Amino acid sequence: MGYTVRFAPSPTGYLHVGGARTAIFNWLLARQSQGKFLLRIEDTDLQRSTPQSVQQILNSLRWLGLDWDDEVFYQSKNRSRHVEVANHLLKKGKAYRCFCSKEELEEKRRKFEALKLNQRYDGACRRLSPDEVQERLERKQPFAIRFKVPQGQIVFDDLVHGRMEVDNNTLDDFIIVRSDGTPVYQLAVVVDDHDMSVNLVLRGDDHLPNTNKQILIYRAMNWQPPQFAHVPLILGPDKNRLSKRHGATSVEEFKERGILPEALFNYLCLLGWSPGTDQEIFSRAELIREFKVKRINKTAAVFDEQKLLWMNAKYLADYDENSLIEMIRPFLSERGITEQDLRADERLLYLVKLQKIRSKTLTDLADGLLLYFKDPERYEEKGVRKFFLKETGLSLLNELYAFFKNQTPDFYDQVERIERELRQKAEDMNLKAGQLIQPLRLALTGSTASPGIFELIYVLGSKKVLNRLKNAINYVKKMNDLNA
Repeated sequence: MGYTVRFAPSPTGYLHVGGARTAIFNWLLARQSQGKFLLRIEDTDLQRSTPQSVQQILNSLRWLGLDWDDEVFYQSKNRSRHVEVANHLLKKGKAYRCFCSKEELEEKRRKFEALKLNQRYDGACRRLSPDEVQERLERKQPFAIRFKVPQGQIVFDDLVHGRMEVDNNTLDDFIIVRSDGTPVYQLAVVVDDHDMSVNLVLRGDDHLPNTNKQILIYRAMNWQPPQFAHVPLILGPDKNRLSKRHGATSVEEFKERGILPEALFNYLCLLGWSPGTDQEIFSRAELIREFKVKRINKTAAVFDEQKLLWMNAKYLADYDENSLIEMIRPFLSERGITEQDLRADERLLYLVKLQKIRSKTLTDLADGLLLYFKDPERYEEKGVRKFFLKETGLSLLNELYAFFKNQTPDFYDQVERIERELRQKAEDMNLKAGQLIQPLRLALTGSTASPGIFELIYVLGSKKVLNRLKNAINYVKKMNDLNA
């Protein structure tokens, strides 16, 4: 029988990578077992839940390539069903009304704290007689509904952590419906999972304490609990829970930084799960085939951003150039490149081919392509001192300008010819090739590092090469005048 699993985020912000990993693990299990992957938006916290957050979560899941079965389920729309179950538990004596006010509960808490006792509800309203309850109801005294924790023990086999045992006397009678009539998480999640026929709940191990209470509700309703698998949290490099202080933490942030969805998907799969081999790059089909709950680690995984960047670079290098042009359009638009500028001609595609193997992210690639569209606005200071301001700097740039100006248009169409004739030019000037190439590179790109110079000349073409050399000549003349 296939697994019916669910991913149930609260729409109070962006999708955290920890939540994304949970969604991925559930999705893999559903697809592997030919089961169902359900999406439930747990939006019962009406003050913090927003439509914008819902949309962000849906967009992030789609961007990662996660599709869900059936319609998106909104927990807030099932409130009447949650209350119905709470009333059933009341009727069966599995729950009771608690008339304690916030002030009374706070006073109890302070007393327990002063006595250094475990701060649990003392069960005062559990001991009320039916007449006392009726009297308070007639006075219309507000009440919450508490679950009546029975004697005994909770035992279940977690698919990650193994056998779990908890004595019921360590739990207090917990609230399942607040005094304002709203159901709490512990009740709502059990009702929804049961009604959605979820048979495996895979989630973060910060939910382990909740599982004990939820199993009690399943038992009280005579429902079969699902299997449980609790995944350790993701930590930052300092071994604390991954948070904003460590840098990017949401799927949206990594998308904006130019991480590819395939790379983030692959990387998150390897955070806390091991394939049992040294393989690190997986296709989606391979991950569906290889994923096993028993290979999820019991210890927390540390998020290594450098490893993610390495993996992203691997995926980036394998992309074809036409696809990459489409993917970097929004990044180039942010950098002032218009759609009219961004025509995928053969020279631009060639530059993409050169730059993609030098880039770790789409933003790196976009930055690397700017040299195609924009003349250098400044020159690297160290390179200026080394190549431009030396005694022969200006004459060398003039010589290069004359050399390129005298070339026929077909010269710029062949990388091999460009290399051959430039090397011959250096030899004719009694220079090593590097003595000619380095100042030329600085003039064309503003930097002493770039893709291969011969390929770059092919990419730029005659007009851009001559214009940039002229700009460099004017810059050096100006610098020489200032230093005179």
